[in-house]
Amino acid sequence: MSTLYITNLLDRLPTVGSTRMVHAGIGVWVAWDGQLDTAFEAMLRDYGGFRMAEATGQALWFFFGDEGLRALGRIHVWGRVNAMPVFIEVFPATMLISPKFELSLSMSVELSRQHVNPSDSLDILIHPNLKNQIALIPGLSCTPAKPASGLARVAFEHFEADHGLSYESGLGWLCVLRPLGDPLARDTAEGWRNIAVELLDIVDRLGLKFLRHEGFLIFEVPGLRLFRSWCRDTVARIVRLKEEGDAGHYWPSVMAAVPSKGRTCGKDLPRRIGLDWDKLTPDFPHMNYRSAFLLGDEFVIHEARTLSRGLTVEDWCNVSLVDAAEEAEPQGVLAVPLPSNLSGGDARLCFYCGLNNHPARQCPSKVLAGPRPEVWERFGRLDIGRLEGLSQSLDAALAADPVAEMTRRLGGKEEMDLLLQAIFEIDLPFQTRTLEMVWRSRGKDLPAGFEQLGPREGDYFWEALAALRERNDQNYEAQLAQALAKYPRAYQPKSVQGFASMEADDWTKAVYYWQESGRLCYTALQRGYFLFLQARALEVQGEFHKAIALFREALRECPKWTEPVYRQGVCLVKMGFTDQGLQLFGQLLAGDPTMFNRVMVDPELERGRLHILSSLWRIWKQSREEANARLTALGALSESLRARFLEGEPYLVESEDRVKALVTLGQVGNFVAFKRLEAGVGDIEEAVRKKIDSEIKVMQQEQARQFEDLKSVQREAAWFPFPTLLREFNKDFNYCATKLNWMRTSSMAEAENFHKSRVFLPEVDERIRTLRTRLITLRIVRDSTFFCMLLGRNFLWMEVVGLGLSLVLVPVFVYVFQRSGQGWVADMMEQQKWQLQKGLVIILTISAMALAAIKTAMTFDSKKRKLFKLAEEGKLPVKKPKPKKKPKPKPKPKSKPAK
Repeated sequence: MSTLYITNLLDRLPTVGSTRMVHAGIGVWVAWDGQLDTAFEAMLRDYGGFRMAEATGQALWFFFGDEGLRALGRIHVWGRVNAMPVFIEVFPATMLISPKFELSLSMSVELSRQHVNPSDSLDILIHPNLKNQIALIPGLSCTPAKPASGLARVAFEHFEADHGLSYESGLGWLCVLRPLGDPLARDTAEGWRNIAVELLDIVDRLGLKFLRHEGFLIFEVPGLRLFRSWCRDTVARIVRLKEEGDAGHYWPSVMAAVPSKGRTCGKDLPRRIGLDWDKLTPDFPHMNYRSAFLLGDEFVIHEARTLSRGLTVEDWCNVSLVDAAEEAEPQGVLAVPLPSNLSGGDARLCFYCGLNNHPARQCPSKVLAGPRPEVWERFGRLDIGRLEGLSQSLDAALAADPVAEMTRRLGGKEEMDLLLQAIFEIDLPFQTRTLEMVWRSRGKDLPAGFEQLGPREGDYFWEALAALRERNDQNYEAQLAQALAKYPRAYQPKSVQGFASMEADDWTKAVYYWQESGRLCYTALQRGYFLFLQARALEVQGEFHKAIALFREALRECPKWTEPVYRQGVCLVKMGFTDQGLQLFGQLLAGDPTMFNRVMVDPELERGRLHILSSLWRIWKQSREEANARLTALGALSESLRARFLEGEPYLVESEDRVKALVTLGQVGNFVAFKRLEAGVGDIEEAVRKKIDSEIKVMQQEQARQFEDLKSVQREAAWFPFPTLLREFNKDFNYCATKLNWMRTSSMAEAENFHKSRVFLPEVDERIRTLRTRLITLRIVRDSTFFCMLLGRNFLWMEVVGLGLSLVLVPVFVYVFQRSGQGWVADMMEQQKWQLQKGLVIILTISAMALAAIKTAMTFDSKKRKLFKLAEEGKLPVKKPKPKKKPKPKPKPKSKPAK
């Protein structure tokens, strides 16, 4: 038999850094040899025991109260019949509960150093500090025990139980259920009846007796097992009915359970419980933390801050099934715990900001001037996973003086200040800074009218509003009196009176002044706003049906204003109809992603917070998956850009910067960031598509230009008379022709072809410039050759004509001179005929050369253009190639005659 050390159990307990609750109870150390009977643990669980840690051959249990002693009495009696080698030590212990409801145990140092060898029979030792509790339970007693080695040096005593008593568990609960709404109302009667049938079915199946009174269903649940079954079956049934939708019998209901000890089941139980039934979250059983912990691991515990602060195990909470709830980890990301110091006060809900830790007269929103949309912009870039830590930091900062600290932090720059600023932006329309915008607005409708603000006009009522903000009652009265005297038919002084009456808790006067303001107004913007204020006054007083009706009237005055729709959703949630409120929030969310964060942190939605966070999580999860897909597409887009454009191109650099910004945005776990990423990726994809299309057109135009340039080069180079000298020229020309031909025949939609084309285009341009440089020399040689050919042709025919004239002119001159009586001249010419012709030929040759040069120079350009034009038109004569002579067939060898 091995020695068992209690430290092995204590090491397995979770470490609790900060405690939310601390509760003193009873610790039970169980050590055994061999296999422990399963009925042993079942008895401990049925009496409300928590198995805190377990190791081989030992376990550590905890009980909130004396139910643990009753369980040991039952085990003692059972052990007499069923012999078992079990050692049990019972001692005072303290349960430590973390903010996330992790459970740990604390005990004295001497108790934490014990070790024991289990005996051959059941042995129960009791710490002397528990003797007083044992004395209060009939049948239980203690007898002195000898000190044992390995145990703490404490005067332990043996635990004894009278076998004639049963030691039944005292655990039991009184439960109250109530469907929401008025059962006599026509629109709720069917839903009330259907859900009552469903809930009563569970009660009947468990064999519980019940009674009905004034819409309440009241019954008692004896024992922890039945209580677990009722909670599990009720929550599961409600989840199933909600999933069935219109085909099911779902209707929101509130329910609460209180320990039956010291209470009786009667018609007045709902009143004696002392709960505000209008603040309970629908569809979740409400109970104290002690009862919630007893339900076990299959239930998730949630705060009920509208009912209590949740600092002791007797405070209120509510529970849901693990299977029925959303996945634990993602749900925890969205379960943003708002600072308890914001909404844990006893004051009436503040008209201006919706918090209850200060009266409206002291509201910090009075220091704010004008709307601050940048708050939601910054909040959209904040990771939701960090909100829990920011909330805790803000809660600690507000602990000493909430009002003064909030006033200071509304102008702060820290991230936890951003959370507070966002909460105050939610109820912006109810604050005095919005009243100023209404006074200054030149528009006729909302919200567009708030963008058309003029200067401040009028006297006294501005000063009255400033005095109201500063809580300067004397100056307020003086300024308001002058404003009323000067503007008896203006709505501005009346509207200020409405706010002053509201701060004085005179709601009748506040509504009256706002009604008067509405009658004196002359635009739909002003009428809608004052209807909105009247509805808010009814909402704060809890008259939600009337408030919803007035919010709808405000919406009719200003159909494009989303605030009345949002407030209707808030009122529905406050009434307990969370699903109906979520439908309105969903409509707003489709047009404004920031509405997600607004709904998530709105402290006035506390009653339906669990439903809302569950629904928001589903939306958030879907958006996160879409964002991941968009990030993948963004990576592919970035690769595509790098595959198409050249390194260092301005467009590529600009696009890469945009992609990096979007990737950074996609790493932020915020719904707004996800939606901005989705829109940003769509925009950049469209921009890239248009850029590629336009670049393809530009490249095609460049290719056409280069082709024409190359053709012109080819035309001019074709006349070069010495083609064998054009080796380098032809090499460059062929390179350009090959690349242009490839670019014109390849698909530019492919990234590789697009990229190659952007590489080839400047290279082709460079080669064409080189060709044009070389073409200058070719052109000189070509033109010189052509000029010489034309000059030679002109000279030849002129020379021929001159020679013919020289042969004819000398005889003619001789004949003429003889007939004219100038014989001596004729004789002289006759005698010098060959010398004279020789001179004449020289003169005519020189003249022919001069005339040929002049004519060639005058007609060169026109001849060249005409020749090029004929070449382009294909009208130049083409020399027919000589037909090749067919080779004569070889004679076949003669066959030799056969011998």
